[in-house]
Amino acid sequence: MPPSSNPGSVPIEPDDASDAESRYAESDASYTTSVTSSALNYQYENGRRYHSYHEGEYILVCEPTISDSNPKLIFKPNDEQEQDRLDLSHHIYLMLLKGELYSAPIKDPKRVLDLGTGTGLWAIEYADLNPKSQVIGIDLSAIQPSWVPPNCRFEIDDFEQPWSYSKPFDYIHGRELEGSIRDHDRLFQQALENLNPNGWFELATIDVTTHSDDGTHLRATNFLLAIKHMHESSRIFGKDMTSSPSWKARMEKAGFANVREDTYKLPQSPWPKDPKLKELGRYHQINMLEAMPTYTYALFTRMLGWTRAEIEGLLAGIRKELRDTSHHVYTKLRVVYGQKPGVEVEAKPT
Repeated sequence: MPPSSNPGSVPIEPDDASDAESRYAESDASYTTSVTSSALNYQYENGRRYHSYHEGEYILVCEPTISDSNPKLIFKPNDEQEQDRLDLSHHIYLMLLKGELYSAPIKDPKRVLDLGTGTGLWAIEYADLNPKSQVIGIDLSAIQPSWVPPNCRFEIDDFEQPWSYSKPFDYIHGRELEGSIRDHDRLFQQALENLNPNGWFELATIDVTTHSDDGTHLRATNFLLAIKHMHESSRIFGKDMTSSPSWKARMEKAGFANVREDTYKLPQSPWPKDPKLKELGRYHQINMLEAMPTYTYALFTRMLGWTRAEIEGLLAGIRKELRDTSHHVYTKLRVVYGQKPGVEVEAKPT
């Protein structure tokens, strides 16, 4: 488990020479592939190395199909470049969490559930490193690889529908579910009901926003406009992208104990002076450059009525701003986890 410190409020010192780092932001496929290759060889602080299950996987791009009765996001496989982006996102989490896959103080859980598992990277790696755990990953789409550890399996399921598991879990995990949850209180209640006493529930996400310690994020006007409209369109769709700050309170409301929220500053370009944060900024800069079309095309056209030309103009401005390392922009990676209270044993009559 990562250290208990919560560095989300510590100011980040900018690199005086950071303008030269704009060369890292050439947003083409060759650069993304190059950065990903270096990520796959990265040595984490605790001596563990990232194991890639990249080959043979499908990745997702958001193409919503909406009906009045049951609006859902329909996901379809995307190309190799988008697979590289997912590898970068997984790498970013492991860097910030110092190579760990989780933050909750879990102890040898026998049954583990991964909500919205996607391509199954987290579930596969957790199962591989914990062979005594039985890991189930669920998702709306069957895009997980077939070659997995024997203690890992994937199921097609919607975590927003009523759960019908025959046995409870010791640990329930979800990552990057911001913008995918319609009823948070129901989700947290179902997680509580499907945990063993003393079991843990954990959600982690990269916030869909931007900040700075010196106000320079206010100059990134296209980026700020895109964030504003992503928040607006996601609320219209019914799956809010601003919900993560409420997760701690909602978890407590559902009945979880020992609830904790850890936040980490995540640079959105390689502007920091600190070498590790600069490297994180390089990776996340590319992560965003590749992700912004996915986040904007579907929501803006379907929810706000934008044309493709209008979106392309906004994206061009965002790319320019993210390459300008005089904008000391960062977001926050948020991890919230809580424990189901244990069963109190009644005292025997004397």
